[in-house]
Amino acid sequence: MILVLRSFLQGLCLALSLCMLSACAPAGPRSYNVDYTVELQPLKDRAQVSIEIEPAGLLTQLKFTIDPEIHSEITANGELVIDAGQATWIPPPENARMSLVAKITHVRDDGEFDARMTPDWALFRGDDLVPPVAATAVRGATAKATLAVKLPASWTSVVTGWPSDRASNNGGNHSGRVRHFLIDNPERGFDRPTGWILAGKLGLRRNKVGASELIVGAPRGDSLRRMDRLVFLTLLWPQVEKAFGQVPEKLLVVGADDPMWRGGLSASNSLYLHSDRPLVSENGTSSLAHEVIHVVTRLRASGNDDWIVEGLAEFYSFELLYRAGGITANRRTRVLDGLADWGKAVTTLRTASSNGTTTARAAVLFAELDQEIRRRTGNAKTIDDVARRLMEAREVSLVELRDICTRLTGVELKVLQSRLLD
Repeated sequence: MILVLRSFLQGLCLALSLCMLSACAPAGPRSYNVDYTVELQPLKDRAQVSIEIEPAGLLTQLKFTIDPEIHSEITANGELVIDAGQATWIPPPENARMSLVAKITHVRDDGEFDARMTPDWALFRGDDLVPPVAATAVRGATAKATLAVKLPASWTSVVTGWPSDRASNNGGNHSGRVRHFLIDNPERGFDRPTGWILAGKLGLRRNKVGASELIVGAPRGDSLRRMDRLVFLTLLWPQVEKAFGQVPEKLLVVGADDPMWRGGLSASNSLYLHSDRPLVSENGTSSLAHEVIHVVTRLRASGNDDWIVEGLAEFYSFELLYRAGGITANRRTRVLDGLADWGKAVTTLRTASSNGTTTARAAVLFAELDQEIRRRTGNAKTIDDVARRLMEAREVSLVELRDICTRLTGVELKVLQSRLLD
């Protein structure tokens, strides 16, 4: 018995000693640096992209989804296998490097450009520079990412939706031809420089509104009315902050003339809208405000519920104008009547991709939902409370929407039992 007890005590002491040594031992690095360098080469209509990771020992594998029409000349140290649209990279523990070439200009089926590089400027999305990647890393490891953009000698500026790395930009390296940005997306373990990028000989306008920097840019000489858009955003932004509670540190709005695509598209901290698009359409809605809502809320649809994402953005595109004093209550009513008339033939909102008429009818439904929430809660809750909770979920569905509204009001809402949602 004494021997057994002695063995037990010895084992316990050994275990405690090991735990103490483990606790006292310095923890290894839990973050790694990912440095992207992009050299724009307008004479070749491309960007030379390099990725450096240090230390790479926290990563076991990176699997990139390659578009052969965009990406080429892919090389890396460590182990690299390219097969069936996938580039699988097992980087070495130290000094890991990958390089590739990304074509910039892209023409849509209708002959319009949604990315373009000319001798004087380039407008494109960073999403295409660095392919989508699935990273396998040590549990808890996170990336600290930066982007350096090297400009041709005659180009003067580059803007992105990411904050500038002021310490690096003030260093005066490369005679000012290199601009540095900090890439930080808390929702991703491995950050990429996503979002719109505009570079070249540019015309830019900036304002600081609340906690956000607003930038409007277009190629120099373009017809885009930069001050019109900046003033519009400046007046609208306080209502955006009030409605959604959280806004990006920086918003970049870019545009260009024909032959660029005559539409609008949001991305990370940024959006594109063709230079010819009005601030407010004759029906009282705003394409610019619509895309701003997408940037701020960052909602994505699950299954057949794209109507939630698009309808909410369309509703707020005139609702925030009304709250800001840009349209009257009578005009707001006329906007809703017009959208209801446009969407009167819609029999269901449930679709994977919401078109114009579906979005119009969905916007009307959200206006009705706002009224029912206000009525049932004595104006204590509004559609803004719903939007904020949807933002927390990010991936939205009818089930999620109904659940949020029931928890807010304590009852199932009649608007969400509409036959349009069958």
